[in-house]
Amino acid sequence: MIGDIRAFYARHPWALDLTLLAAVTIAAGVLRLVLLGEIPYGVHSDEAQLGTDARKILHGQLWTVYTTAVLGQPSGHAYLTLPSFLLLGWTPLAMRLPLALVGLAAVPLLYAVVRQSFGRVEAFFASAMLAVSYWHLFYSRVAHWSISYGTITLLVLLCLLRGMETRRRAWFAGAGFFLGLGFYTYNIYPVAVAAVFAFLAIVTWTRYRADWRWWSRSMLVFAGVGALVALPMFVYVADPDSFFWWHVRNYSEVSVWQTPEYHDENLVGKVRLIFRQIEIFAGAYAYDPAVDFVDGNGDVRPMFDPATVALLILGLGFAWRERRRPVTVALLCCLLIIPLPAVLQNGSIMRQPVGAAPAVMFIAALPLAALWRGCARLWERERRGGAIIMAAAVWVLLALITTTTVHDYFWTWRKDDFTRLIYFSEETTASDYMRGLPDDAHVLFYSNHAPLYLETRLFLAPDVEGEDRSREYSDRGGSIEEIDRSRLNVFVLLDDYAGLLEEIQARYPGGTSRTFTRDGKFELNAYELGPE
Repeated sequence: MIGDIRAFYARHPWALDLTLLAAVTIAAGVLRLVLLGEIPYGVHSDEAQLGTDARKILHGQLWTVYTTAVLGQPSGHAYLTLPSFLLLGWTPLAMRLPLALVGLAAVPLLYAVVRQSFGRVEAFFASAMLAVSYWHLFYSRVAHWSISYGTITLLVLLCLLRGMETRRRAWFAGAGFFLGLGFYTYNIYPVAVAAVFAFLAIVTWTRYRADWRWWSRSMLVFAGVGALVALPMFVYVADPDSFFWWHVRNYSEVSVWQTPEYHDENLVGKVRLIFRQIEIFAGAYAYDPAVDFVDGNGDVRPMFDPATVALLILGLGFAWRERRRPVTVALLCCLLIIPLPAVLQNGSIMRQPVGAAPAVMFIAALPLAALWRGCARLWERERRGGAIIMAAAVWVLLALITTTTVHDYFWTWRKDDFTRLIYFSEETTASDYMRGLPDDAHVLFYSNHAPLYLETRLFLAPDVEGEDRSREYSDRGGSIEEIDRSRLNVFVLLDDYAGLLEEIQARYPGGTSRTFTRDGKFELNAYELGPE
């Protein structure tokens, strides 16, 4: 049996690539798709705004390449997710599934990209490391813009590399198409474009100076198609009053360059501040978790586990040794350039650079591939004991990284109170409850954490009729008085307001009280009071 399998793969080497590709993609798919609508539980406000934008498109209220949602973003994802909503309903699963599939696509694409310059060993371990990467997994499972631009960048690089190998301009046209498409994904995408053009500048100087005529025409095809696809976005951005420029000004305010501390320092002090920012960035990924109030990251662990950090450090040496390969040059450009904006800003230091995750995992995979090739050489020399030890070391490392990712994400992070806060667990439960109320119900909403008009509620329960009575978000001061008893009133009590239930029951007896919990933790109280 084993001999037959080996003979089949020897006759059909492409079949082995497909087998490895299928295995790693299935593993990545399980991690990214299992319980996708439930983990993380709750709907982040940024996710919710993606859903409300899709609803606006359906109702003819949003026909533009840019949206004001989430402080301004390209609207491509709202169009991407709309078919999912129409098929699966307006649920967290329907919202997350399209972007989870986009994130999943990066795994086989990385295999294909690495395979252009390396053997299947390097391609397999690179895609396997991406498949089990906590960083990439985290952002593949939330409906946010950031996960898509890394996948688009891989498509651009794959087409460019195929064009360089086959000398067919159709591949350069394809690369231009995906380059232009990327402008509709995420505001930070231009930094990935910079990485692509840095790669092209390097290969132009090192490979194509003597073939300038063919190369320049290929680049014209690439750039021309890219500009044509991105033209609607370019036209929008050309308007100085467009919301894009408001976003740029808002983004600049969180940059280290714009802080009073930076402006007040001399040159040495400015350099010191920049190095401090680099240290914070490195710590958040490697050794000193920084709490991320944007996505709920960092409260549990750094983005990379110790094994990945060690492999990444070792991998840089292997990458230098392979620096003449086009794939290495391309992915090193992504590794060095894409994170730069996040390094020099306060906040979003984990979300924005996730487009560099494929490049990072490629570097981290190189030591594993070297170990595996060393194992194969020992086996050929009939030094079976050493080969078995090296093979075991490879699989133990990969299993350790996988186990750590699964435990930290699906167990520790999922149950963390900080996660519940950032993903509006209580508000999500309240929205699901309010969505099921009778049409004539009037909601009286009380919460310390979020208002009734929170994007999460607007997405999950858009038709709720009611008023916010919280001290924090209204002028009603948390009052339970002055209600219209001619209709069904529903008190929804979150956070510190949950204790109002007894007072409400005493003031308005005869209603029905409900208490909601999740994973053994209290979420909210509700009191349904029928009309008199």
